[in-house]
Order: sequence, then structure tokens, then C-alpha cells
Amino acid sequence: MEKENKGLEIMNIVTSKDKKILSKALNGIKGWNFNPIAVVTNGIEDYYFICKVKTIVENLQMKMARIYIKIQENNKPRLLSIEEIV
Repeated sequence: MEKENKGLEIMNIVTSKDKKILSKALNGIKGWNFNPIAVVTNGIEDYYFICKVKTIVENLQMKMARIYIKIQENNKPRLLSIEEIV
């Protein structure tokens, strides 16, 4: 089954579905609080979340992050990377 390639779309409003995808992908990461402010997606499998970040440990402070999530064939989100935005 071939997937149709769509262009990337920036969404300033983060839906509850998007938040659930982010939550499932970040399951198990403790001490970090990611608050999504924007989502970039191709509507099929790639999600880039722009998040404000708060940490429990002050010297590990990251203020903004880009989180890359890919949806697998069984509709399970997989965390691929977390990058700090300076």
C-alpha cells in the first residue's frame, strides 16, 4: 500500500488528538514537561512538535524543543528525536 506524499503543514492550534500522540510518544520520560505550542505535520505519519519545556532540575533547563515523532504502521507513535531550539 503506497502512502500519498503531502506537503508539510504548520498548525498553530494543537488538537487533543495531537496532544495524545505526543503523550504516547513521550511515555516514560520523567522530569520534563513538554507543552506543545505548534505542530508541523504531513497529515500521514510525520509530526514535528514545537514545545515549551520545563524541567525539575534547574541546571538542565531547556526552554524550547522540537520533537520528531513518526507514526508506525500499527498507528503507534514512535519518538525519533528531541532537539533543543536555541
